[in-house]
Amino acid sequence: MAVTRRLGIQPTSAHEAGEPVSRRSAAVRDDALWLLSSSPRIQTDTELGEHLHLLLAVLEPHAAVLWELVEAGYQANWFCYIASHATEHAAELDRRTLQRLLALPGDLWLDISGDDTDNS
Repeated sequence: MAVTRRLGIQPTSAHEAGEPVSRRSAAVRDDALWLLSSSPRIQTDTELGEHLHLLLAVLEPHAAVLWELVEAGYQANWFCYIASHATEHAAELDRRTLQRLLALPGDLWLDISGDDTDNS
């Protein structure tokens, strides 16, 4: 995959446009996809900032290549799942982490889910 070759980083998951969506379907992927996760599975007691710091440590040395890929037409984003429970505090990102994110391409996308115990 072109992104893997350019960055020299192994993705968590990658798919090329035109590949079958699954073995059970005749549908094919419209777009290529290259994903890098901060951990192999969900970590319930880890703050968002910690996950972002793990990814930033991997990606920051490749900032120039990431910007070149975006300029060539690739899209980038920071897609984050956040589980927020009724008794839990809010997710927070300090200014330094936000500055580090801004130095790399991609918008910050937050997918926030609750536990449905708050009936107010």
